[in-house]
Parts: sequence; structure tokens; C-alpha cells
Amino acid sequence: MPTDYRRFNGPEDSISYNRFTKEYLKSYKDLHKDLIDENGLRKDGRSLDEARSLQMFFGRTDMISQAKGSSYIELKKTKVVCSVFDPREIVHQNEFCALGQLYCEVKFAPFSCPRQRRPLAPDSEEKALSVALRKALEPSVCRHLFPNYQIDIFVFILEHDGSCLAAAITAAGLALVNAAVPMYDIMTACSVAVIGDQMFVDPTEAEENVAIMNPEKNDINNGLITMSMMPNLKQISDFRQIGSINFDCIMKTMEILQKECLKFLPNIQRILVLNVRNCFAQQKLLDKEAKEREAALNAKMEDNNLISVVENLEGLKYLEELHIEKQNIANSDALCFDPKTMISIGASLRNLNVSENKISEVTWAKPLRRLEVLIAKNNKLEITESIADDLCTLVCLVDVNFIGNPICKKHRYREIIIARCAPLRILDTVAIHSTSRTFLQNFDKVVRLRQLNEKNKISMTRQGVEDFFDLNMLTGPRAQSALSISEFSNQKPRLSAIDSSYTFMPRAFWRNKTSPSPRDDVPPMDPPSLAKQPNMEPQGSAIKGILKKPMPMKYI
Repeated sequence: MPTDYRRFNGPEDSISYNRFTKEYLKSYKDLHKDLIDENGLRKDGRSLDEARSLQMFFGRTDMISQAKGSSYIELKKTKVVCSVFDPREIVHQNEFCALGQLYCEVKFAPFSCPRQRRPLAPDSEEKALSVALRKALEPSVCRHLFPNYQIDIFVFILEHDGSCLAAAITAAGLALVNAAVPMYDIMTACSVAVIGDQMFVDPTEAEENVAIMNPEKNDINNGLITMSMMPNLKQISDFRQIGSINFDCIMKTMEILQKECLKFLPNIQRILVLNVRNCFAQQKLLDKEAKEREAALNAKMEDNNLISVVENLEGLKYLEELHIEKQNIANSDALCFDPKTMISIGASLRNLNVSENKISEVTWAKPLRRLEVLIAKNNKLEITESIADDLCTLVCLVDVNFIGNPICKKHRYREIIIARCAPLRILDTVAIHSTSRTFLQNFDKVVRLRQLNEKNKISMTRQGVEDFFDLNMLTGPRAQSALSISEFSNQKPRLSAIDSSYTFMPRAFWRNKTSPSPRDDVPPMDPPSLAKQPNMEPQGSAIKGILKKPMPMKYI
């Protein structure tokens, strides 16, 4: 009999081996007895009313560098990481929302539980925990301060050993404070498992499973309660119950939960104070390093260098910042730059300072294709047009400083520089508004087009045509085919761009030229007049495929 090797040759249904073990076959009473030993203590050595918050609590902030705020909380074997990101616009929101929203997502790691977890698709338990987390955090956040925006909160449970919802709420509140989100108070949460007359504070996963199971008698209290609270305001933000518990037991449980939530507060405050101290210490360290660096630079600048030519820097392939101020002040010559050196450092140089060097032009800066900041204060820069044309080749330039140069006193100096340099964002320590930059670029383009038109009216050459197309960004054979230069004896030279459909007219309808022209390879400017043909169709009807009155598209 042939065998199908492409399929699994086994039974259609399978049963796990755990169903035949003694642990699986235990009754409800046996599982309840295993939770407490002979001395009345739990398996981990705690008493029934003792939580893990005092002995086994560990937490810290700034765990995730990409997030605005983050936190990590560890309650013995329950480990939770939370990250909070900046507010963003609500997706698919058409109407105005006066209150901001919180988007919460809880995810279990595949290795967090003994049972198997799906790595990507969220299951029903994760969705329920996400909704519970959002409802617990909303009362504590000042949502009216960011209308039409939402804050993303992601909780990742690394290891689950009970009270995961309470740990997630506490970690999320700590991460929100670390992210500087406006809140009414700090959030703390705790859980209690009720099994008959016994109350397990901060239960483990085994205790939670027994509390959720259906007991043999229906009149026995059995369930799990989780409560989140704002300790300073003494207000309950969320109360969640699973199971069947009578009213007296619920009231007694709430008193226990309030005490446990208040016990969490000193630990959370200690973590936040430690975070603030670390921030101040880090800022002091950065200020100290900056002062030492500035002192070292000042010590180097005390020596008067006599550099006249910037050269022999070809070996510095990763040079990003270069400062050569006040070189050769006593001499009347300006600082010079070796072209080979500029080409070699142009691939990496980002910041350049050439102040007080008697420089009169910036043509030498064209090879610096990655230059972002150029400081050339107190030099002899005068010609605005040439400087603007040189700077427009630097596609990465965003900051230029020409303070103290004669160019600053020229008419429309700032407007010309902004119009010619598209990527420029800061000029002479003043930020450039996007609206002003767009207007000046369009205005400068119109002015240059008019100047080019006047020039072409006097003498029309191939160079003028190329300048026109470069200015209008109409390069390539397709644009060149739409250009024509008229050379009729009874008309003035002019330049026009016509519709490309004229090039597809039949040769029988083209007008024959009497005298050859050196520019015969260029298509004619105006549509040629039709040759006289016998009337084969009634009057008033156009020839098929040809427009009756072609309208050329003219620019200028």
C-alpha cells in the first residue's frame, strides 16, 4: 500500500499527556490544600495577608530608549515592562474629541507562562487585560489637556506568576509619570484571591487558578478582585471582580486592598525621586564635560596660528567639524583652500567655521556636499549674487552665519540668499519661516524669467534656450522637442513652447521652407499652415485627426 509522505501519519485527534498525570486529576479540595502548608503559610513562605510589594518589589524607569517614558516592575516572578509614547492624532477620527484617548495594549511573552502563548495574534485574555488597563488609567490622566490626541501605552509581560493586571497598572502609572504626562495622582493597584473564608493578598498564578475554578458548593465565596487606586486623593479608579462573592466579603476585601495600595506609594515615590536625582547628576556631568571641552578649546585658541592655506587634510576621511578662525590676521591676504583638500574632506565634513579670515568669496565650498553649518563671520564677503549661486550647490546646508560681512548691508541680501538656497533653515541665527521661503523662491524665479526673456528678445542663441529650460526644469529630449525658434525675415526672434501634438502632423500639411536654415533639426515654433487641397468634404468640417484651430501653449 503506498504511503503519503506529505502528511502527518498519525491519528486525527490527539490528547495531551498532562491529562493522565496526578496533578491534572486532583480535585478542588486537593488543589486548595496544596496552596497552604501545615504552618499556615503559602508555598513561597508568605502569610495570607502578606503581599510581595514590601519584600520582593523592584522597579526602575527609563528602560526603553525609543519611548518617551518607560518602567520596569518585578514582583518576585511577575515581571512587567511598560512603554509610553508621545501623543499623536487619533486614527480615523472625523469629529472633534474634547478629551484625549488612551490606547493600551497588553501582550504576554511566549515564554511567560507554562501554557503556550501565540507570539503575534492577541488572544481573549490579552484583549480583556488591555480594556481593563485603559479603564483603570483614564480617571488619573488629565485627558482634557490633549484633545483630539491619543497616548499609546504598551505593556509586555515577561513572566507571569499572578497579579499581572495589578502589576501592569502600577507599571503603566509609573511610565506615565516618567513620560511627563499630566496626571491627577500616581496609580497603584493590588489583587486579592478569595477562596472560601481565606483571602490571598497578591496571589500567585496557582492561587488565581484555584480561585477562578467552580467549587463543589455554590454558597462558597470564590473569585478574584483587582482594584486600582490614587493613593494621595484616596479615590478608586477601577474595581474589577471575577467570580461569586457576597457583599460582606467584598467590603472586607476593599479595606484590605486600600491598605495594600497605600503601602505601594512609598516604593513608587522612591523610584521617582531616584530618577530625578539621576537626571540632575547626568546633567551636572554633561555640564562639567562641556566646560572642560570649552576650556581645552580656549587653551588651544590662545596660540596665534599663521595658516595661510588649508591643505594636507586628505588623510582625515571622517572629519566632521573644522574650526579655523583668526588665521594670519596680521597679513593682508585672505585664507586660501586647496581644491584637493576640499574634495577629500567634502564627503564627511558637516560643520565649518572660517570667521575672521578676510575671505571674499565662497567658491571653494562647492565640493563640501555634506556641509550643514557654515559660519563665516567678520570676513569680506560683498557680492550677493555670486555667493547665493555658490551656496545653492550645497544641498545639505541648513545653517549659515554671515554676521559682520559687508554683504549684510546690501539691498535684498537676505531675500536673495533665502530664494536661491532651498534647504536653508537658519540665516544669521534667525529661523526662516516656510511661507516666506516659498514666496521668495517663487518671486525670484519670476524675476529671473523676466530678465531672461528680455535678454532673449535681443539675441536668441542655443545657450539662451538651454538657460530657459534649466530655469524651468524642462530638461530632456521630450522638452527639447517642444521648443522652436522662429527665423522668418518679417518677424522678431522669439522663444515659445508649443504642444507636442504638432510633431505628429502629416508631412503633406507642413509648410515647405524656401530657404534652408542651420536649425533645421529643431521643430518649427508655430504650427505650419495647411497646403491647399481639393475640397473632398463639405465646408465647415475639419479633417479627421487634425484640430481645426490648433492652440499652441506659450510660456513667456
